[in-house]
Amino acid sequence: MFERMPEEQHGFYVEFELRAVEDRGETIARGYPAFRDIEVAVITMPGGNLVVDKVVTAALLYEWKHGVPGRKPPTPFALAAYEAWKDGREAPVNGADLKNWPGVTPAQLKMCQGSNIRTVEDLAECNADSLRKMGMGSVALKDKAIAYLGAAGENKNSEAVASLKVEMEALKEALAKRDDQIAELMDQRDADTPKRGRPPKVA
Repeated sequence: MFERMPEEQHGFYVEFELRAVEDRGETIARGYPAFRDIEVAVITMPGGNLVVDKVVTAALLYEWKHGVPGRKPPTPFALAAYEAWKDGREAPVNGADLKNWPGVTPAQLKMCQGSNIRTVEDLAECNADSLRKMGMGSVALKDKAIAYLGAAGENKNSEAVASLKVEMEALKEALAKRDDQIAELMDQRDADTPKRGRPPKVA
C-alpha cells in the first residue's frame, strides 16, 4: 500500500508493515526469546533509488501532522496513508494513479510499478536513472505523461472559464428578474396611491 507525498520539489511513497523485534526485557524475565510487533514506515523515493525505514512513533505521527518548524512542512498524506493502513483501507494516491490512466498499457503499468513509479506526475518527473531502470519505451512514456498533464492544465483553465461564464449568465438573469420585480412593485404602488389635487367640482 503506497502513498505519494510532496516534500519540497520531490515526492516519495510510504508503505507500512508490522515487524517482530526482540523485547530484551521480556527475554531476560522469561528466560527465552520474547518478541513484540512494531509498526514500520518504509519510505521509498520514486524509482526505488533510496529506501528508508522509520519506526512509527507518536513523535513521527506528530511530525507528519504538524511538520517541523523551519525544517519540514506537514505531510498529511503520510498520516492519511497510515490511518488507511490501520483501517485496512487502500491508501489514497497524491496525484493521478497510473492504474486509472488510459495512456498506459498493462505491460507499461507493470514496468512502472516495478520501478516504484505509481502516479502520472512521478512518471512525468522521472530522472535518467529511473528511465534506464524502466527500460525500452520509458522516454516516450514519460513524454506522453508530460503531454497528458499539460493538456489537463489547459482543460482545467477551460473548465474554469466555462464555469465563470455560467455564473455570469446566472447573475445577469437574477439581476434582470430583480429589475422586473422592482418595476412591477413600482407600478403597483402607483396604481394604489390616490392622486393628489383638487377634488372634482360637484354640479
